[in-house]
Amino acid sequence: MRQGLLFVLTGLLLAACESYDCTLYNHVGMYAAFDREGAAMQITDTLTITSGKAGPTLLNKSVHTASLNLPLSYWQDEDTLVLSIKGSDYFVQDTIWVAKTNQVHYESPDCPTTLFHTIGEVRTTHQFIKSITVIRSSVNYETTTNLQIHLLPASD
Repeated sequence: MRQGLLFVLTGLLLAACESYDCTLYNHVGMYAAFDREGAAMQITDTLTITSGKAGPTLLNKSVHTASLNLPLSYWQDEDTLVLSIKGSDYFVQDTIWVAKTNQVHYESPDCPTTLFHTIGEVRTTHQFIKSITVIRSSVNYETTTNLQIHLLPASD
């Protein structure tokens, strides 16, 4: 009888505890896609992306790249991304500046704090990028395109 009562009380106690599903496997990243003259495309040559001129490498020697998933800094108001494309007989770099605001995202005392971002102005040096359109300014757990990077027409 006592074992049955102990079993029931233990079951009630466990049912009363809150099980909070922390988003440990969610990633806050800025998603971007490439297009040329309105058609989705991929960069077939080697693409490397760094955070600033001497910053850490965010993407290293990627080939056949159609989209990007890049982290944004936590506390800076503007991130600098240097895109470098190396082909068999050329090398070109373009720089993108992403102005943003950062918002602390809190879910529960049991979960780590993350930062969401809101993209503001985006500008570039126009070496091989024609323009950039902000498709979705909110950068959070969603895996939808934030930036559309329009490349200059291919030179023949």
